[in-house]
Parts: sequence; structure tokens; C-alpha cells
Amino acid sequence: MPRQFTATHLAAAAALALVVGGTAGYLLAPDGTKQKISADGTCPEVGTSDSAAEAFTRLVGSGESVRSTVSEKGAIANSYSYSCSVQVDGKGRILLGVELTQSGSVSDWRADLEKDGDIGSKKDYKSFTLGKSASGVASPFSAAIYLPCKPVGSKLTVTPNLSVEVTKLDRAGNAGTNRSDTAQVARALAAHAQSGAHCEGAERLGPIKWA
Repeated sequence: MPRQFTATHLAAAAALALVVGGTAGYLLAPDGTKQKISADGTCPEVGTSDSAAEAFTRLVGSGESVRSTVSEKGAIANSYSYSCSVQVDGKGRILLGVELTQSGSVSDWRADLEKDGDIGSKKDYKSFTLGKSASGVASPFSAAIYLPCKPVGSKLTVTPNLSVEVTKLDRAGNAGTNRSDTAQVARALAAHAQSGAHCEGAERLGPIKWA
């Protein structure tokens, strides 16, 4: 079984992968002083709904300088990955990642997340669903979604899955709001990944329903 990716792995991948989009900027007032600018829109793939865009903005915030690195790979069947990282004033604010992998069951997937420390311990997270097949968990600083996905034309005998992760790197803010916001962003990212990975017979994701 392929190993699950972690926040550290995603950060390295974002630095080494082919960058398909990026932003960096400063906003100067008429007197030449730097003004705060919003980081919204730096990972445009998750801004497909007002709720997701607003959640992303709350998670990332604003600052005098904003930089983002985006990478998406899915040129061949049975392979798909996506990553987006955002820095505000030189510090990491958020990390988004998706990988097409073979995690096994939802229970196996959750066990790997806990082992790698990507979602915290069971006492830290809450479970949710997004319809019939998509399952997720969210902690006060991150959210992850398991979504079955067999790319069109795939010859795999075992149905792979998309493993989606959203991590708030600065761990600041209200725990309940962060949990809700990371779940909203992860849902939007999962919907984008369904299209990017060309999932066969992809189920339209439903609203977040907490267990």
C-alpha cells in the first residue's frame, strides 16, 4: 500500500514540482508605506463557492507580502496530484494537497493519517460525510477527505482514492471556526480533484454533514 503523504512531504513536493501558477505581491500606499493585502485567490481552485472562498480567506488572512506556489499533475491515467502552499509575510499559512493513491478502506486511511500526525488524535477530530462515498475528518487545524476515484480509462483492478488534505500551518484562531473552515476548503478541493483526476462516474459531493 503506498504511503500516505504528510504536510512535510507536500511542502517538499511544492518546492520541487513544476510550478504551474504563483503569486507574490506588495501593496504600497501613496506615501510608500506597505499596506496589508489579502491572500484570497492564491489557491483559485478552492474558490468555486462563496462559502469555500470565505473560509479560505479566514484561514489565510492578510499581510504585507503574499506568496503562493501551485502544482497540479495528472497527465497520465492512474496518476494525479495537486499542491498549493501560501506564505504571508514569510511564514507558512496554509498547505493544500491531493494525491490519487490506494489507501485501502476508510479505516486504513484514517489510521495512516493518525500515524503520520496529519489530523491529530481521535480526541481532536470530528468526522463528516459528503454524500454516499466521501468521508472526512477535521481537527482544530486541518481537514482530510477520502474519496473513491477510478480515473477514466484506468485498468486498475483495485479502485484507488483521492486523499485530500488541508492544513492551517500557523494553528492560530478559534478551534471550532478553523475546523469548519478547513472542512469547507477541503470539500472544494475534493470537487476540483474529481475533475482533474477524471474520476469515472464521479458522485456530486453533497454538503458537509457532521457525525
